Amino acid sequence: MRLASNLRDRYVPERYQSLVTELFKFAAVGGVNTVIDYTVLNLLLSIGPLKAKIVAAVVATTASYVLNRQWTFQSRDRSTVRREYTLFFALNGVGLLIQGAVLAVAKYGLDFSEHNSDDRLAFNIANAVGIAVAMVFRFWAYRTFVFRPTPATPEEELEAEVEALEAALTDVAVAPSPRHAEEDDLEDAAARR
Repeated sequence: MRLASNLRDRYVPERYQSLVTELFKFAAVGGVNTVIDYTVLNLLLSIGPLKAKIVAAVVATTASYVLNRQWTFQSRDRSTVRREYTLFFALNGVGLLIQGAVLAVAKYGLDFSEHNSDDRLAFNIANAVGIAVAMVFRFWAYRTFVFRPTPATPEEELEAEVEALEAALTDVAVAPSPRHAEEDDLEDAAARR
């Protein structure tokens, strides 16, 4: 982890470092949950790919919530477990719909069959595509709705406002106003006489 931290500190601007850290932790949790998802899906594929996917998603969602709450988003504001898990599960439901839609296209649109052993690879590829699309949605949704940023203290808010004001003032080009430019021209003309 020290190497990753050093690389992040060296190559990522400071204002994006916490985002990059959360993104890498989220990806690691996603890797663990992908293994869980594939394992459960393949163990239960005989009951049908959509039913197996639902069971796999419930198991992986629970593991994902615990890992994300305790590790990925540990520095963010905490609310009640009931609120977080309910919202987390609901947003995972949207992710599940995304993944299920991809599997449904594989089964019903491309006519792959769970009874044909050659199509097992096709279902796993479709599952990977669904996971990738749903992952992008989930990362955004978790950061936005479930694990919200810790509210800033009044001192931090004031400091941020002062920094923004200083930045705005230093970005303004110091150019004479037209009135001052005319006065300067008149002074220059008078000095030449």
